[in-house]
Amino acid sequence: MARTDTIGLRPSTIKTFHKKPYPAISPLRPELAQAGKTILVAGASSGIGYSIARAFVQAKASRVILLGRREGPLKTAATTLATFSKDNTTTVIPIVCDVTNPSDTARVFDTLKADNIFVDVLVLNAATTGEIKPLLAAGLDSVWRAFEVNVRTLLDLSSRFHKQEFPQGQPRQKYIVNVSTSAIHNFETDAHVLPTYGLTKNSGTLLMQQIAKDVSPDDMQIVSFHPGGILTESAAKAGITEEMYDWDDENLPGHFAVWLASPEAKFAHGRMLTAHWDVDELKGEAKGKMEGQWNYLKLGVVGL
Repeated sequence: MARTDTIGLRPSTIKTFHKKPYPAISPLRPELAQAGKTILVAGASSGIGYSIARAFVQAKASRVILLGRREGPLKTAATTLATFSKDNTTTVIPIVCDVTNPSDTARVFDTLKADNIFVDVLVLNAATTGEIKPLLAAGLDSVWRAFEVNVRTLLDLSSRFHKQEFPQGQPRQKYIVNVSTSAIHNFETDAHVLPTYGLTKNSGTLLMQQIAKDVSPDDMQIVSFHPGGILTESAAKAGITEEMYDWDDENLPGHFAVWLASPEAKFAHGRMLTAHWDVDELKGEAKGKMEGQWNYLKLGVVGL
């Protein structure tokens, strides 16, 4: 679930704030082309995951693999996404998988290995919002289930992704794009309404930050990002309506994710960004701060 509150989303170094896609992050840019690559999107049958999968199809990836629990919506998504492939350059593959079940994820990666398919880009999008209750009212089982979905799943998929054997022994650049949320730090708004969501997504984003600390971006580039305020299926089920917020264009997170899975975003390895920020401005003063301050745009305790 994503909100459009902008508290804490406008750093002094970024002046331009986008709510719609723009040329610099277009999946049609030759510099962002994904030709020859295989993309795996967890939680891809609808909403933000679907938008991200569509952008990678538009960027001419060789394969876009969709993971989801529901076979019907997954197959429908795959069929529709295939229509966005110019000249049928992209094969869209739906795979039914409960990503919270390690046996299921093991089966997926074992099957890909047997078929000699190497995943180049992993998009971590599957998530749960948890209950709209205080943590103690939600109870242990409910809160812990959210940890399993929003934290353990990230560790499981990232580990399997990283351990892949290179085809013919040739090293290939890997990219992880983690779909996070402003709720990891917007404690006055998002995390206040959805405390379980804010807590567990914060933990998941910190997990990716810690993994990034120990791997080179030349091996596995990792960036987390807030996708913006998108009226998703899960948001609608939670009672949120179109009239409640000034929603962002649903294509914004998809296009931004393609940019994150490119060498242009290497300087943001291990950081937390938002899809609203102008990438050309990010390459300026903000990039300098990331290169000079190890904790800039990372999770930590403000004031220490």
